[in-house]
Amino acid sequence: MTSFVFHESLWHWSSLVWLVVLPALLATLWWRPGTALRTGFRLIALSILLLAFVSPIGVLANGYLFSAHMVQHLLLLLVIPLFLLLSLPQEATAAVFQRPGMKTIEHLLAIPMLGWCCGLGAMWFWHVPSLCSAATENSLVGLIRNISFLVAGIAFWWPIYSPLQRYRLDPLMGIVYLFSACLGCTLLGIYITFTPVTVCPAFANPADRVGILTALYKAGFTPSIDQQLGGLLMWVPPCSLYILVIISVMCRWYTHAETSSDHQPSPTSELPKATA
Repeated sequence: MTSFVFHESLWHWSSLVWLVVLPALLATLWWRPGTALRTGFRLIALSILLLAFVSPIGVLANGYLFSAHMVQHLLLLLVIPLFLLLSLPQEATAAVFQRPGMKTIEHLLAIPMLGWCCGLGAMWFWHVPSLCSAATENSLVGLIRNISFLVAGIAFWWPIYSPLQRYRLDPLMGIVYLFSACLGCTLLGIYITFTPVTVCPAFANPADRVGILTALYKAGFTPSIDQQLGGLLMWVPPCSLYILVIISVMCRWYTHAETSSDHQPSPTSELPKATA
């Protein structure tokens, strides 16, 4: 295999994700809903969605390397939904919830524990060995898994970064929410890293479609090491992201407290003025 063919085989330019990205990109550039910052967040989300499926991450995640599979899932569950929520305009989101049939979704999103269970549960659920292999080997099951990651990610981030203030958790509860999610990711990462069981059997004996497995195995990158790397990716990056978000929640808390104190009248201003 020539170098050009090798590099070309690591890109999936015919991915069906273009059917989602192109209309969304055109709509974003044409209507530009929200501020320039929100538009930028939306473009970032679409770019990362392309990265997850068209780039070598998507190719190697498709039954080739478990570590690439883990990177793709973290992007779908944590990163893309986060930027999508940050891109939603407040007025447009409020208008959507006024439409008929949206009350059920609104009530579900208003339950923080449900969002927490969706975010953590989706990752645990899809790494049951039989389900992980089924989603890797069957394109329809894989599509259901990927959509469930995006939906679960939006539900997870909603209590933290909802465009509507009434759905956001109090800062202290938000910190507890994120810290406990970090613990959940850590436990799953530890399990995947150190368990002798193959978490996703579909990656135990992958087909060498792009001609790099032999070189990887000779370099010592065996399927067991690949799974350990995947466990570390499940463990370290999510908790690092949660810590950054916790810091942002604390900054929001401090800013709100400072603003509130600025608007409170001083005790001396409330004293009656002395008459001459």
